[in-house]
Amino acid sequence: MKTIFGAMRVIGLLLLCLASYFAYTNYAFQQEALHAEGKITDLRYSRSDSSSSPVWYPEVTFIDDAGKTVIFKSSVGSSSYRKSLGENVDVIYRKNASVTTAQINSVTSFYFDTIFSAIFGAVFLFIGAIGYALSNKAGRYRKLLREGKPLETKIVNVELNTAISVNGRSPWRIVSQWLDPQTHQIYVFSSENFNYDPSPYIQNDKITVYVAHNNYKKYFVDTSHFPEKIPDEKLI
Repeated sequence: MKTIFGAMRVIGLLLLCLASYFAYTNYAFQQEALHAEGKITDLRYSRSDSSSSPVWYPEVTFIDDAGKTVIFKSSVGSSSYRKSLGENVDVIYRKNASVTTAQINSVTSFYFDTIFSAIFGAVFLFIGAIGYALSNKAGRYRKLLREGKPLETKIVNVELNTAISVNGRSPWRIVSQWLDPQTHQIYVFSSENFNYDPSPYIQNDKITVYVAHNNYKKYFVDTSHFPEKIPDEKLI
C-alpha cells in the first residue's frame, strides 16, 4: 500500500507540474498573440453514451491580420454552445500560424488543460499523502508491537479529544500514565481515538503501552481488546 500511495503522490506532483507548464505556455501565448473578431459558423457535437448530454464544438470563421479567411474547429466543447450559432466571439491566434494556434479567447478554452491537470494532481497528491501517512503510522505501530518495550500503565482518565470534532461530536481516548522506577519521572500516554465511550469495556485500571527504546515519545497504546465500534455511538 505504501508503494501505491507513494506512486499516487508522484503522479499528483507530475500533474501539478504539468498544470504549471500549461499555465505558463498559455500566459506566454497570450502576451504575443493577436486578436480578431470571429463568428461561430457551424456546430458539431459528440456524446460518450446515450445517457450523457451532447457536447458541442464550435467551428469559427475569422479574418486574420493578413486578410486571409481562417476557419478552425475549437478543441474545447461545451453543452452551452448549443444555441451559439451565428454569435461573435473573440479569437486569439499567433501571427503566421493562425490555423494551428487559433482558439476562442475564453477561460475554458485557455485553461481547460491547466484546471483539469491541477484538479486531478491535487486529488492524487492529497489521497497519496494521506494514505502514505496512514500506512507509515500503521507500520510504526506494527514495529512497536514487535520490537517495543511493553509497559503496564495505569489508566487515569477516559476523556473526549476536543481537538477533533465531527458534526459537533468529539471522539474518546484513554489516558494512562507510568512511573519510571529509576528516574521517578511520570510518563503520560494517550490512546488512539474511539468513536464511542470505552469506559464500560475497561476491565481493570491497567493497560499495556509499547514504547520505543530510549524514546518514550514514540509509543502505542494497545487497545486491541476493545470492540472496534458500536454502531449506535458512531460519529456521523
